[in-house]
Amino acid sequence: MPEIASSKAKGPSAEQKLPETNGKGSASTLPDQAERNRKINELRKLIEGFDDCMRRSDDLFLCRFLYCCDWNVEESFARMVKLFKLKEANPEWFFHKPIATYQELLNRNIKFALDRRDRRGRRVFVTRLGAIDFSTMAITDLANLDDIWFELMLNEPETLDSGVTCLIDMSGYSLKGLRFLTPQNIRVGSAKADLLPLKNIEFHVVNSSVFMNAAVAILYPMLSKKIKESVHFHYSNWSSLHEYVPADILPQEYGGSAGKVFDYEAIVRQVMDRADEFDRLLTFGGKAIVPVTPSQVPSVTNGKASKTKGKLKGVDKKKKGMKEVPVEE
Repeated sequence: MPEIASSKAKGPSAEQKLPETNGKGSASTLPDQAERNRKINELRKLIEGFDDCMRRSDDLFLCRFLYCCDWNVEESFARMVKLFKLKEANPEWFFHKPIATYQELLNRNIKFALDRRDRRGRRVFVTRLGAIDFSTMAITDLANLDDIWFELMLNEPETLDSGVTCLIDMSGYSLKGLRFLTPQNIRVGSAKADLLPLKNIEFHVVNSSVFMNAAVAILYPMLSKKIKESVHFHYSNWSSLHEYVPADILPQEYGGSAGKVFDYEAIVRQVMDRADEFDRLLTFGGKAIVPVTPSQVPSVTNGKASKTKGKLKGVDKKKKGMKEVPVEE
């Protein structure tokens, strides 16, 4: 996985290749390698000069935004800025603690990514709404889980090209979940989903019911047009689902042939075996540390610190380009 960077970024390792088209992307929007490198470097200069916060600027991270914006540098930069501003305004909606503290939450198997891909080469991201404990969980817990699993998937070049298929299982979902559907939660959640740096994403809903249709009816009008167009309802029609997600990667509970249930232990290991990497890659956005020279350290006279003349370089510096970016409805 690439290294996190503040203002000085390292690119992917020699083994980590940048995305190559696999025939699913648009040939008209995929520049050659030399042009891609030029655009990556151009975007890196923009983001490194954006503000005085720690920002990831490794090649693979920048490619996420370039890929979903058809390699348009200006659009990619604007998308990054909006996402950073959304994170700064709503930090609890984003991964912000050591991943070890999420172990118990991950073990609930509410959200997870399969280690195999669907018919179009897309990673399959499963959400089991019936596994949510509404008495102890907040909607921001679910948002943090999204960050963890999408970090895993988006660090794979093939995912940037092919995309992600989201399988949403509504069986056992309690109407208590309706309390999550506040205008503020929907506004922030929808904005975060719209800014996800992924061009191709689809949602496949299964095991819906009359009660759950009522919840969907409330939520659906508030979603963006882009998300609405990517949602498919299969109810319990497994043959319909298997047209997108093959039966051989699904367990029996979804009409598949890959065992009785998912291998949850192996699934969670995909993340926990790389805990240090996730802590390094996901925690970014805070203020960069400003070096202090000996001349800037207050002197002590008679037990009292004297005031340092002037200001530390970089402290209280006005941020350039930090205009407020409203959350798009």
